[in-house]
Amino acid sequence: MKEENNIVEAIAQTVANAITNDKFSLPLAAWQTKAPRSDGINAAYSEEIQAYQASPIAPCDKGTSLKLLKRFARKDFHDFWTAPIADYLPAVSEGTMKLCERVYPHDEAIRYAKDLIATLSVKELAKDFLYGVAHNAPEYRTALACYYYIKNLPVHEFEKKYIGSIVGKDGEFEDKYSESHCEMCGYQHDTDRAPKMRFWHVNIDMSDFYFKALIPFRINLNTAIIFLEEYKTLPRPPHSLADYGHFKKILEVIENAPPRTTSAKLRQELKRSGLLTMTMEQIESLIDMLGYLNILHPNDSFGVTVGHICEKDMLPPLSDRGYAAYPVNRWTRECGVDYDSISLLFEGIYD
Repeated sequence: MKEENNIVEAIAQTVANAITNDKFSLPLAAWQTKAPRSDGINAAYSEEIQAYQASPIAPCDKGTSLKLLKRFARKDFHDFWTAPIADYLPAVSEGTMKLCERVYPHDEAIRYAKDLIATLSVKELAKDFLYGVAHNAPEYRTALACYYYIKNLPVHEFEKKYIGSIVGKDGEFEDKYSESHCEMCGYQHDTDRAPKMRFWHVNIDMSDFYFKALIPFRINLNTAIIFLEEYKTLPRPPHSLADYGHFKKILEVIENAPPRTTSAKLRQELKRSGLLTMTMEQIESLIDMLGYLNILHPNDSFGVTVGHICEKDMLPPLSDRGYAAYPVNRWTRECGVDYDSISLLFEGIYD
């Protein structure tokens, strides 16, 4: 016990020394003992940002920016938490990486999102999706689902999000709620308390956007807004009807899969087809996207093109080895392909 106390005291002294140094750097052991306090880390991060804003760093080119983003996304979370961000600031200046996301009051965020999708053409979004699949351009594959998520999101008042139950002081279970997350849309409107954490999350989102076309398992309004904002900065790709033809070949592979094929097994079927130049991780994200777009779903679960689904109403996967997001996490080949959804999304878009 005495030895453990000495270790804790040594860590505490290391933390104290690090906080007083000009360069903010702390050992992983300090994080594991819940020290340093997050307010100390965020204060140091804020100083870095203030210095950057006072003397901005010259932007790099897009290719270099994407390499920096990929390097950031591969960095261990604990290493990131205590490391300076100076290496990534050229990509921030270029615009691909973000210091933080723009956050609005909840009701204003809904109005902004509705106004945002009003500036977009659903036909162009559908063409971009097909182009992104045919040419493995992940950044063009997310906007269509984000559009429908916002389109079918009802206007609503903020409702505190239920996060679980804990045992209270009297020994009884108490329900706990998040004051900053909405139950209906998952929107987080309070991000000021942890600016460095927000830097982490917003750029992991950027990594998902550019490299995976991954929408988080529980799609929320924050993600939908930031993905559509980034999508609007992209150059227009060269669409063609051949993109749709390629997508139909992918659907044929799905149709010809064995009846008990699950979303997890479908990854292998699509990989073997040779139609996709994607990594297995990207194929997983594509399958999730087919669920969001209501192309692959069971009879009792539907995607964002049909209506809004609260996170609390999302059904769990059919087994405890669920590899996919709702609703495709409950799909098997026996459920088939929803061609009504395909007609809604893609028919006539090239006319």
